[in-house]
Amino acid sequence: MKKNSTVSVIMATWNGTGYIGEQLDSLRRQTRQPEEVLIFDDCSADGTAEYIQEYISEYDLRNWNIQVNEINLGWKRNFVQAMKQAKGELIFLCDQDDIWYPEKIQEMTAAMQDRPEILVLACDYQVVYRDGAIRAKVYRKRGIEKRSEVAPYRFTRNFFKNPNPGCSFVIRKSFLNQVIDLWFAEAPHDEFLWLMAAMRDGAFFLNRKLMDYIRYGGNSSDIRYKDIPAQQKNLEYISHMLTIMADYGIRNADQVTEQKAALIREAKTWCGKRKKLMETGNPVRWLLMMPWWGFYNSFANCLSDLYLVLFGSFRRS
Repeated sequence: MKKNSTVSVIMATWNGTGYIGEQLDSLRRQTRQPEEVLIFDDCSADGTAEYIQEYISEYDLRNWNIQVNEINLGWKRNFVQAMKQAKGELIFLCDQDDIWYPEKIQEMTAAMQDRPEILVLACDYQVVYRDGAIRAKVYRKRGIEKRSEVAPYRFTRNFFKNPNPGCSFVIRKSFLNQVIDLWFAEAPHDEFLWLMAAMRDGAFFLNRKLMDYIRYGGNSSDIRYKDIPAQQKNLEYISHMLTIMADYGIRNADQVTEQKAALIREAKTWCGKRKKLMETGNPVRWLLMMPWWGFYNSFANCLSDLYLVLFGSFRRS
């Protein structure tokens, strides 16, 4: 791969005037400047779009552009439309409320250029808590994932997860073009891309902290109420995603090993059993799922299914 890859940064915004200034400053001060910064505002009502436009004008940022959506798309669709419009060979995903360290683009771009097999690369980050935010769940790397500065993600039985937030990602545009039309509205864009890359051995970690991941009391990913209908909806999403992955593996057998294809098929069985558990409310079915417990992200996640069946709901952070 050529050494001078073009870079796009895409940002999705919505009602962010309270904190977006720090993120814009951190982008402007990158040691390796991107060829373009595309910002898509999702019908903010607090002047976010106007603030960004004034910022662009103040610093004469000619390769920055802001577009305001005609209707509110929601964060998933907003990011997907932004990715599709990005022209760079490498695409960095950017939230409105974090702070990037000055060398983030430079170091991640260098890693992608040195390792053409990487499809999605996620850097480490420092979690910063503000305004009484709930503590974030940070993925604990295992074995080979932490032995070198650039390390592959382990595709094991509990592969169905997104270990890092999308704001830590850089994505290869050629890979994005191959899979983005398979995306569906219920899928978080970052989890979708991570899973599609992981099944091709293309999901990697850069074990360097290159950003502050800031959690606020109002972050949408903090606390949510979960009951059986909500879990059933979540399981429909997981089932749909696993079907897409399985079909992709069949059509692209040269890219997906039989071992991974078999794990995906087993995961579909696990998901089906979870759906039946929620449908019947029979805790005995949870015990009968013991051979598939390894597909859960954690044993706590496994126990949460039993808790739902026994008590109907819980408050989840």
